[in-house]
Amino acid sequence: MVFCLSDNTYNSLYDAVSEIGQSRTVKAGNEWILVFRTFTPEPDVIPDVKDVLSSLDIEDIRYIDSLLLVGSKKSVKVDSSLVEDLVGDRTGSPVIITSMKDEINRDFGFKVYDRGPHRRLAARMPLIEIKDFKDEFTDRIKDNILNDSSIRPDTLDDILSVYLIADETYVRIDPETFFQEIFDLPLKVTAQIDESGRPIPSDGIILGESPRELVELALNRLKQHNVYRDVQFMDAAGLLYNFDALAVQEDGRVLIKYMEAPSDDDVLPMKLFMEALDVREGWILTSIPNGDGQTPNKWEKDNISVLTINDL
Repeated sequence: MVFCLSDNTYNSLYDAVSEIGQSRTVKAGNEWILVFRTFTPEPDVIPDVKDVLSSLDIEDIRYIDSLLLVGSKKSVKVDSSLVEDLVGDRTGSPVIITSMKDEINRDFGFKVYDRGPHRRLAARMPLIEIKDFKDEFTDRIKDNILNDSSIRPDTLDDILSVYLIADETYVRIDPETFFQEIFDLPLKVTAQIDESGRPIPSDGIILGESPRELVELALNRLKQHNVYRDVQFMDAAGLLYNFDALAVQEDGRVLIKYMEAPSDDDVLPMKLFMEALDVREGWILTSIPNGDGQTPNKWEKDNISVLTINDL
């Protein structure tokens, strides 16, 4: 989706790209925006987006919410789905992760990468699979970073991604959550915390992921499917329902939606549209298991699975 902002609604971000052709990733509220200063007073969307992508690491596109093309007379905001369409299946490339893995000491080594309009931090784990991550590893990571003066709280704003990389698998962690843990930064009011003031498991350094990241992990299991993101369906009464993705392959379809605490009422629309669209499976992504720590699976008979980070 493309929004024309004729009055330059995003003037506050204009100074982030003072030079023509410059790009920079900025976090505005909860949204990551890639800001690009266009070569013409009024943006020409397709050529300008392609200019941005020529210098952008493809692994990062999935974590950017939108592009802001800033001209001297007009700005245009471009939804990330258009960017992904232009890039195609390269967004699933493991090339960047592989190159980082090969450059970092396997024994809790880490490195900050400065490439393109933003930075990323990668840390190696002495593991075959990242699912075997142990709580004590958090302290090892924290000690190593705190002992390195190159990473300080005032240098974190443009770090878009944090990766923990094992030999065969990896996980991306929201940088805000990660650095809150490392530097003991104050939690935002919106964060969910327990009685001791610590983040609940869904916000932990490795125990949970944001909704967007859970969706990406789920889609990583469907690489052979054609994926349609942020899909919207209308029922017979004209009511619209949003889903995070629909994955389509010749032998079946998978409908995906994040739900904070799934209930029968929440799941009912998924059941209806699965039947209407001949969808083989429904995947509900959530960061909250039930009281005994187990993921509820009461809709299994409807071919609907409830998945947490541990399942992905």
